[in-house]
Order: sequence, then C-alpha cells, then structure tokens
Amino acid sequence: MDAPERRNIPELDGIRGLAILLVFLTHFIAIELPEHGVAVDNAVRWVARFGWSGVDLFFVLSGFLITGILLDTKGQPNYWRNYAARRCLRIFPLYYGALVLVIIVLPAATHWGYPPLATLREHQAWYWTYTVNFLEVIKGRAAAPLNTSHFWSLCIEEQFYLLWPLVVLFSSPRAILRIAAGACLFGVAFRWWIVRAPLDPASAYVLTPGRLDGLMIGAALAVQRRAGGLERLRPLAIRVVAVGAALVIGIALWRGMEYEDPVMAVAGFPLIALTFGAFLVLGLTSPGPLSRFLSLGPLRSWGKYSYGLYLIHYPLIGVLDLKLAPRLAGLAWHGSQLPVVVVFCAVGVPLCYGVAWLSYHLYEKRFLALKRHFA
Repeated sequence: MDAPERRNIPELDGIRGLAILLVFLTHFIAIELPEHGVAVDNAVRWVARFGWSGVDLFFVLSGFLITGILLDTKGQPNYWRNYAARRCLRIFPLYYGALVLVIIVLPAATHWGYPPLATLREHQAWYWTYTVNFLEVIKGRAAAPLNTSHFWSLCIEEQFYLLWPLVVLFSSPRAILRIAAGACLFGVAFRWWIVRAPLDPASAYVLTPGRLDGLMIGAALAVQRRAGGLERLRPLAIRVVAVGAALVIGIALWRGMEYEDPVMAVAGFPLIALTFGAFLVLGLTSPGPLSRFLSLGPLRSWGKYSYGLYLIHYPLIGVLDLKLAPRLAGLAWHGSQLPVVVVFCAVGVPLCYGVAWLSYHLYEKRFLALKRHFA
C-alpha cells in the first residue's frame, strides 16, 4: 500500500515495513494452513490471522501523511495540481501498468481462455475506476478473480485521496478533528447496520464508510502534529497500545480473529485503529529501542517497496498455489502442514520481494523522478 515518501523520517518506512509483513503473515501463512488442522497448525494459523490488521496500519499511515501534506501545503500556489500530480505519479503507473498487463497484454499474447481471466475482463470497469470494493459487495469476492480481491483496500485509499483534500482545504484544524471524530462514529454505526442487515458481513470490511477509523485517526494525529507536536501524546499512547492490544487479543480469544465477525467489525476495528495510531505516536516520538528497530535497514527496505509488494504479492501467491503447492504436498509431517508452508514461504516471499524490487527500480522510479516538477 502506498503512502507519501518522507525520507527524513526513517521510522515511517519501518512502520510501512511492519504493515506489509503483517499482510504477508495472513496471506502466506493463515490462508495456506487448513482451518481445522492439527493443534500446532491451528495455533500458528490463529496468530497469523492477526496479519489482516496490517491494512489498518496502512490506513493510519495514509491518514497521517496525506493530511500532513495537505495541511503543510494549504494556501500555497498550485495546491491542487501538485497534490494530484504527485499522487498520480506514485500510484497510477504500477496500478494501471498491472491492469494493462493482465487484462490486455496477457490475453492477446497467449490467447488464454482461462475462465477467471474472462471474469476479470468482464468486470474490468470496476478495476479501472477504483471501485473493486463495491464490486465485491455487489457480486461477491469471486467477481475479483486471480487473487485480485485485495484491491479493495487500494480502492478505499484512492477514494480517500480524491475526497479528503476538499475537507482539508475548506476546514480549520479544529473542524478537521470534529469531522474525523464524526466519521469514526459514523463508521461504527455503519458497521453495526451492516452486521444486523441481511448483507454479507464482509461488506463492513471492504466498504469505505466502514473503514474510516484508521484514516481518521491518522488525520487527527496529523492535526496534532501541527498544533503542538506528538510528544505530548506519548504517555497516553503507551497506555492506549497496552490496553488496546489486550482488548483486541481478548476479542480474538473470545470470538476469533475473523474480520467478518460482528463483534470484531463493530468494536475490533476501532480498537485496532486506535492501537495502531498510538503505536505511530510511539514510533515517531520514542527514542531508544523502538526507534532503532523501526530504523533497521531491512525493515525500511520492506517499507520502501511496500506498495509494489502489496499489489503483486497476492496474484503471485495464486500462481504459486497452482504451480508449486501441489508439488509440496508430500512434505506434510504427522498431519502438520507447517513444513509445506515453510517451504512455500521460502520460495514465495523472496520472489515477491524480488519482483517488487525490480518494479521499483526499473519502472516506478522513472515516474517518481518526475515528482520534482511538482514540489
């Protein structure tokens, strides 16, 4: 997932790196392990299910960084042009390049009649317009084939990028805080309505009104940064991280770490967002072990390539599920699929990193260099 680049704050790349590694935890481990396996597999899968919250950490980061940029440039010449140009140069080349490759080039080059590819082409308008999250609600997750269902989060971010500059432009910092608080409350009410209505509970997870918590908490922290810095929030942030993490773990022990669960959707989402917001405060204000950890080179490199990693990793997992996973079946040991998953990760994770690295340095970087014209 993308977030604006602030290279003078290394901890931000480290936090992005944590976010993408959390996502990998779910997609490479939790999804690959059977739901009702042996005890050790069930335990590992239970822990790995926490990984879907990495998307929430991305949302907090996006709300914080985008709002900060908009506040810092508010009132300056070319406010709209520079913001829009820089966002487009960061996001569109890789996203639309991937769509051109899969929807246009691949079928034309191979004359491939693979049914999921036909489904993707049939629904391609939703992809070009960043509305895959609505597609999944209207027609189900199967309508986003070839492991592209995770595009829902990219759509939420793009919808946020489109509308939020208007809010910041016409609102005072105090008004932004009120709007953020109101949006969080609206999100809770919206999810409560979803889980009580005859709708797929997953709708609360992929529709923008239900995922405002992290974005708005990040936005509120950006306002606080300008108002007086984040340091004054550090004592509170320590308590929020401790209490929030304990409550989320409690819900997971009670109900399971499934985002479709009504309790998780209504109460868990805001708790996760608050916890990650507090973690962001600590990451940016606490010198010492946490800062050094977030500034580690390997972790920052995962953050640097996190957008490409997020976009391409799930389709690559789909390819590996078809080509590699059947060959690993014999590695199961006493009923445990963990050896299979370990080898699957040993092949898949470096592959994803390598593809993202190549994409960044051979392709995306050419467009990022143009951002200097829109400083």
